[in-house]
Amino acid sequence: MESERGFSLLEVLVALGIGTLVLLGAANAIAGLLHARATAAARFNDRAATAALIAAIRSDNETATGFSIPPTDSAGAPNLDTHAFDLCTRAAGRAERIVEYRWVAADATQPARVLRSEIDASGILAARLTQSYAGITALSARSVALSALAGGGSDGDPLFDGATLHDVAIDLGDGASAGNALLAITIATAHALRTVRLANLAAPTHFTYVLQYTPAP
Repeated sequence: MESERGFSLLEVLVALGIGTLVLLGAANAIAGLLHARATAAARFNDRAATAALIAAIRSDNETATGFSIPPTDSAGAPNLDTHAFDLCTRAAGRAERIVEYRWVAADATQPARVLRSEIDASGILAARLTQSYAGITALSARSVALSALAGGGSDGDPLFDGATLHDVAIDLGDGASAGNALLAITIATAHALRTVRLANLAAPTHFTYVLQYTPAP
């Protein structure tokens, strides 16, 4: 009759140790996968929020004749960090239209966001909020002279190296200006930083169209 031999205590401990290591490895792999998926989803949401905001700004800029970076925003807060800017439209035969984009920090109920509001140029009516863009952690704007594109540095553009660019500025009053200066807007999210430069509708150029009639009028 053959005797049955069980596992020794050492063998059981070794087996338990190996099993524990396997389980820990699997748990770490699953945690890493979940973290990677969460990070990818957050990056996707950041890109979507940035794209939606830029699309709205560009749409408003298509009819803008000037812009301003006011000393205070529509809520009365100082704009020293340039977290707010206005796009101004002064089309002939139509009332002046001002659209403000203003960054607001996160609070107890909502995340950091950018608010798009339409402002009454006369100052009689309160700003009317039309859209909110969540997930934007910072917003700033500044004016960039056209000549800076040919001057190298952070505002330089290789396309304009060696070009002679003339700055044109038109004071529209109330802190708004038109001309050929660019509005540089920097948008930050938790995972991305994006800067866009916009020229307004009324930006003058040096292009000249010459029409030659045959026969001459």
